[in-house]
Amino acid sequence: MMPLGMWVVVGWMAFVALTGVVFLIWGWQTGQFHDIEAAKYRMLEDREPEPWPDRKGGQP
Repeated sequence: MMPLGMWVVVGWMAFVALTGVVFLIWGWQTGQFHDIEAAKYRMLEDREPEPWPDRKGGQP
């Protein structure tokens, strides 16, 4: 018979593994892995940054 602490550790390991699988399935279904190269090129585009919400872009 395993002590209670061991059951907690095993339960935590199962929870973490199940959470990882759920997030992997969610990412696959929502297209998170569709184009992983686009983000690094999008940040290099030369354009003006968008203003913060409810602000006038730093102008008084």
